[in-house]
Amino acid sequence: MVLIRLLSAAFLLLAVPLVRAAFIDEVPQIALDELAAGQIVVKSKAVSGAPWPRLSLYQVVNAPPAVLKNLFTDYASAPSYTPNLLSATVLTTNPDGSKDVQYTTKVPILGKISYTVRNSYITKGNSYEVDWTLIKSLLAKSSDGSLRIEPYGQNQTLLCYTNLCVPITSLPGMKDAALGEAKTTVRAIKAEAEKRAAN
Repeated sequence: MVLIRLLSAAFLLLAVPLVRAAFIDEVPQIALDELAAGQIVVKSKAVSGAPWPRLSLYQVVNAPPAVLKNLFTDYASAPSYTPNLLSATVLTTNPDGSKDVQYTTKVPILGKISYTVRNSYITKGNSYEVDWTLIKSLLAKSSDGSLRIEPYGQNQTLLCYTNLCVPITSLPGMKDAALGEAKTTVRAIKAEAEKRAAN
C-alpha cells in the first residue's frame, strides 16, 4: 500500500513539466505529494507583533492560468461563489493601475461589515499576482496578502493565497477561524475556476 502511494506520488510529480512554477520551491518537500493529490498545503511564518503567523496556502487548480487571472478581476461575480461575501465594488482605479475595492461581508453578531483594500496587479511571464493592502476597516489594524498563480501541469495552475490580518482585538479561537476562512476562500476559487474552465 505504501509502495503504491509512493509510485502514485512519483507519477503525479513526473507529470508536472520540468519548467514548473517558481513558487513550487516554497512548498515543503514532504508536502509535494499532498499538493499533487489535490490537497491544500499550508505554511505559516511567525510575524513580530502579530497575534498569529502569516499563512500561505498552496493549491493545484484544474484550470489554465488565464481562467484564474480573469476570475481575480471579475469583482461583480465574486459574491456568487465566495462564502459570506455580499458585494465587491471597485471604488477607484488609480494611475498605476491598482484598484481600491470595497468588500462587504456577512459576519456573526454585527450582520455585515465593509472594508476597503488596494489591489495591485503584477504579470511576469506566465505568472500573475494580485497584492492587497488594507485601507480601511473597523475590525482590523492592518491586513495584507496576495494571490499568485503560475502554470503547474497541463491546463493546471498552482495557486498561492497568502494573508496576514492583525485584528483590533484578538479573541480566543480567532487564529483557527482565520485558517478556516483562508481554506474556504481557496476552495471557492478552485471550484469556480474549474467550473469556468469546464464551460
